Amino acid sequence: MNKSNSSLLPFDCYVDKGADYQGLQDMALSGRTCKNWLKEGTYAPTVKGIGNHHYCRNPEGSKDKPWCFTVDPKVAWEYCEVSECKQSAMDPKPWKAPKGSKSKAATEKGPCKYTAPEKPGYKTYKAGRACMDHRGDTWWLITNNKTKVADVKACKNTCSMLAGSEYMTFFEGGKENCGCYRTCVLVPQDQTIESPTVYKLE
Repeated sequence: MNKSNSSLLPFDCYVDKGADYQGLQDMALSGRTCKNWLKEGTYAPTVKGIGNHHYCRNPEGSKDKPWCFTVDPKVAWEYCEVSECKQSAMDPKPWKAPKGSKSKAATEKGPCKYTAPEKPGYKTYKAGRACMDHRGDTWWLITNNKTKVADVKACKNTCSMLAGSEYMTFFEGGKENCGCYRTCVLVPQDQTIESPTVYKLE
């Protein structure tokens, strides 16, 4: 009666005890059909892996490997025929350029290493403009105050620490040169001073 589920993919396997197993095996080692977890009722649907299905699981790592309750009233539960994941016997090797495609100096430096470009975390929204601090009792400037910082990057770091910041204005001149805003209502062009730039935080 020991049947295997031949439809399972090769990567349908478990690691450790299989507490994180999310595969599609739905039959116990003996060939008995697994029971629907919710209909069986022992484990709540809030337990990882438990739901309206009858796939093998090991909720909370309670047993040594994936298992299931069976529909056979004489056999409460059984382990499932799920393989343990095997680690590759060889470490992946870095790609090497074909011989002659690199200069001698480049070859001596070894394999190239990719370095992802650093994203600044902001982009220009309006050059030469500033966000309005408030209009009447409505304030868009967070904390209702601007601050003094060293540069645009420092302004971004300051605004990122304030909940709700969506925009920032950095002024090239002025004692307080950084303002952080929930939304940006632009100051009229003829009232704009101190060489500002509005940036949108990303």
